[in-house]
Amino acid sequence: MDFREEEEPRHEEAPARDRGRPYRTSPLLLLLAVLILALLAVAALLLWRTFGESISGTSVAKDSIGSAGPRPHVRLTNAAGQVRVEGVEGSESVEYEATRYAMGSDPASAKQQASEVPVDISREDSKITIETDGGEDTGADYALRMPVGGTVEVESEAGDVEVSGLTGNIKVTAEAGDVTIDDVGGGIDVSAPQGDVTIVNVNTDTGGAELEVGSGDVFLEDLILGTLEAGVEAGTVTLSGRFSGDGRVSVETGDIIARLPAEDTRDLTLQTRVGRVLREPPAGNAKGNDSEKQKQEQ
Repeated sequence: MDFREEEEPRHEEAPARDRGRPYRTSPLLLLLAVLILALLAVAALLLWRTFGESISGTSVAKDSIGSAGPRPHVRLTNAAGQVRVEGVEGSESVEYEATRYAMGSDPASAKQQASEVPVDISREDSKITIETDGGEDTGADYALRMPVGGTVEVESEAGDVEVSGLTGNIKVTAEAGDVTIDDVGGGIDVSAPQGDVTIVNVNTDTGGAELEVGSGDVFLEDLILGTLEAGVEAGTVTLSGRFSGDGRVSVETGDIIARLPAEDTRDLTLQTRVGRVLREPPAGNAKGNDSEKQKQEQ
């Protein structure tokens, strides 16, 4: 047997000259830190310039085109922005207000660019053409006031279109945006590939309404007209109030809801390829708790 005591592990202490000596940074680490700071500075500059370019500015252009007569024909073409057309009783002029907008690196630059968005006007007798297309990151919101008896054509690439108070014919082509037509007395022609269409308070015995809708819902209320032709690729069509006339409502994918008196749809064909036709009593005419809903599978 070995009676020698086991040796305890030794802990060597650092030499006295190493204690208290400042830590030396490696030159490689210093270079890496400088590079990181430089990259952060460049990133901050790029972010500042990016956000600076996103500042929006506006500029308003307005004018009155006089001696247009009681029944002018106005054609408005707009690239991007909302359009509102209103008929004014007793007026013989066409008034427009265009709120133009553009992007810039600072507020002053954005406002300057907005003021350069063109409003091109041409005229031939009572036919007036207004056009705006300022290019990318620009647009204009239009408010147009014209004689009640006038006709209007609106072409919009992106933005909602509203027309009200006219007795002349109305034609709207809205590539991307909702269309609303209210209180009119002429023929209606609407093409809306992407957006909802609302038509209410139409009173024309001889005029008709032609609607071509891609993806969007259609709301029709209180229509007195000659013929209604409505085609919808995908969406729900709702008819309410009263309807006088004949025609066809056709939906590829979606439902048709008719909240009309039975006699109002006698000459109106309702059909859907993938969906249902629901006939419901007009609001306030339901008997008791029975909704009297009739469902027809097409």
